[in-house]
Amino acid sequence: MITLEASCRSGRYLAAVVPTLDRQLRTEYHVFVFRQGREIYEETERSLEEAINTARAYLDWRTEQDLDS
Repeated sequence: MITLEASCRSGRYLAAVVPTLDRQLRTEYHVFVFRQGREIYEETERSLEEAINTARAYLDWRTEQDLDS
């Protein structure tokens, strides 16, 4: 599991990238984002690189949203 973190005015965000095997024994990567212990986003990617980029993009977006408000 890989974790990424962001702190914003609206709170602290934690993203986790979790590898799992699908029915054909291929690895998938689930991206979960949490705020204050609650899951607020979930996505599944086919590669680790895509999953990390998705997690980073979501955290960057949340940070930008805070700056705009």
